[in-house]
Amino acid sequence: MKPERIHRLAVLAEVADCGSISGAARRLGLVKSSISHHIAALEDEIGAKLLDRAGRGVRLTAVGEVLAAHGKTIIKEANQALQAAKVAEMPQGSLRISVPAGIADPFILPMLASFLRRYPGLSLEVVATDDMVDLAAERIDVAFRIGNIESGPFVARKLTEDRNIFVASAQYLARSHPISVPADLNRHEFIGLAAFGKRQFFQLEASDGSRTEIEMHCRVTTTHGFGILSWAQAGVGLARMPLGLVKPNLENGSLVRVLPDYTAGTFPLSAIYMPERFRPANARRLIDHAIAHFKGQALHADNPSSMAPSVSSHISKTAAS
Repeated sequence: MKPERIHRLAVLAEVADCGSISGAARRLGLVKSSISHHIAALEDEIGAKLLDRAGRGVRLTAVGEVLAAHGKTIIKEANQALQAAKVAEMPQGSLRISVPAGIADPFILPMLASFLRRYPGLSLEVVATDDMVDLAAERIDVAFRIGNIESGPFVARKLTEDRNIFVASAQYLARSHPISVPADLNRHEFIGLAAFGKRQFFQLEASDGSRTEIEMHCRVTTTHGFGILSWAQAGVGLARMPLGLVKPNLENGSLVRVLPDYTAGTFPLSAIYMPERFRPANARRLIDHAIAHFKGQALHADNPSSMAPSVSSHISKTAAS
């Protein structure tokens, strides 16, 4: 059926319900002449009269009663369809998401907590893994990932980024070669992500903007990002970690920042999700919430002067104790 026929039947149903053309016009927000036009067009198409004048109102003919009944059914079903669509879009149900295994918790978990407070009807099923999961195969609505993202059949939206720095325990530094320039780093044990191999290359940027490339040889490699932090605290070697993540460790002395005037690349945090046509409404809500949460802010502002004491002072304190 053509859309205009459905509209004319709905108009007829409103006339029947109001008992007058003027009443239907007010309810529909149309002028009386528009209502009359739709009724006349419907009469021409049917080939029968639909309305009779009755004082200031109108009375439906037998044919008009039949068509008006169908028009009311159309209106009812249309309203039910719209209501069903609204219910489907309501913030309720469950989302299955993927997050890195621990290393990004200080950044992601507060955002997810505020999301749950905002949408009390939603629940989360969180899969913690450092693997790049297949969204479709694992039924993941949204994946949060750190580092550079390879292209694929998904959308990757960078939410924010932090600066990476080199850290180690004071005990490790007290028994190892001193570090005063970037070239000193390759004389040390390094704990790295397995994905980058046993030999890893980094570009260090000084506070004056100058850059230096270094090569590190890994004593330990792991697929578990958060494990690197634990290994570093245990005194196994140097680690490259996001500044915002290790800030509490720098403040409590369990880690020391190495070369405090240098940073070692960025730590991007991204949301990964399917294109719009495959994305449920609740996933869109989470993505929008994450974008708003991180908008305009880095994970941690890099301010060397606000960091924990220098390497030499920690070594001195360790030696004195």
